Amino acid sequence: MKNKYLILFLLFVITFFACESSYRDKFEIDTTKLKTQKIEIKAYGKALFDADTANLKAELLRLQPDFPQFLLADLNDPENVKQIYDFVSDTFLIGLNRQARKLFPDLNNLEKKLLPVIQHFEHFYPAISPPPIYTYISGVQYEMPIIAGQDAIAIGIDNYLGSETKAYTQLAIPKYLRYGMKPDFIARDLAAAIYEAYLPPQPNAATILDELVMAGKKLLFIEAMIPDISDEILLSYTAEQLKWATKHEGEIWAFLVGDQLLYSNSYELFKKLFADGPFTQDFSDEAPARLGEFIGLQLVRSYADNHPSFCIRKLIDEHDAQTILMEARYKPVQK
Repeated sequence: MKNKYLILFLLFVITFFACESSYRDKFEIDTTKLKTQKIEIKAYGKALFDADTANLKAELLRLQPDFPQFLLADLNDPENVKQIYDFVSDTFLIGLNRQARKLFPDLNNLEKKLLPVIQHFEHFYPAISPPPIYTYISGVQYEMPIIAGQDAIAIGIDNYLGSETKAYTQLAIPKYLRYGMKPDFIARDLAAAIYEAYLPPQPNAATILDELVMAGKKLLFIEAMIPDISDEILLSYTAEQLKWATKHEGEIWAFLVGDQLLYSNSYELFKKLFADGPFTQDFSDEAPARLGEFIGLQLVRSYADNHPSFCIRKLIDEHDAQTILMEARYKPVQK
């Protein structure tokens, strides 16, 4: 009889601690057993701007075997060489390269920072091998700071020089966008680019609920790749913006549920909840933009926490937003 009670007690303890564990525990992995133990990032921007412009064609032909993804054009065509000459001779771009070299004198620290992202992706998606990674000077293409393709991942390193970089203000880039243009965001943006490039595409969103779930999936994937990421970096929110969103989470959810707006396909509502900007005026001048992303993240986090056997891959592959909503049991309290 004593053995029976002992077994029941042990089952209770095991169940209790299993339920108490967070979905985040699933993101902690043993990297020592992975194939990828280091990564090498090649600096195309540095090589290009170091080239001798007086003998540019020969220099480009020398660089072509190391950077074929960037030097695809026929280098025997003078017009192609001239275009590259104009690029590397541009004083604005030269200045960007100089600042990038000063901030990233070598790529060792960046390689260490990005290695865990690649390792976590390998752990959860072992069948997919990301291509080589390069840095380059993009001319501040801040809307696509990292481009991931089948042959290369290209990091526009000049998009991460710091929020107050003079070049960004000269280009009149809004402050809310400049907030994410600093080194702390490179790993986050890499994970986001991997999600968009190498995972099967999600179905088109027909309703606000669909968009909430899709946004939440992507953010939780990024968190899976970078388990120690802060919500400020994950959401690209300031501490004050995150505080406002957290405080009013229950009210936002009540607004969506109360009027059955989860099943709306209103363009204006999509724009209100997911468009970027300095704030969401319809809620408050203090309310951050993209509140739909914030709510979507909390929704899928609730789903993950309510599934002891949660797996990020299963979540990504679940396309029924209604199922995720029901099983999330998401009920934030109005404060």
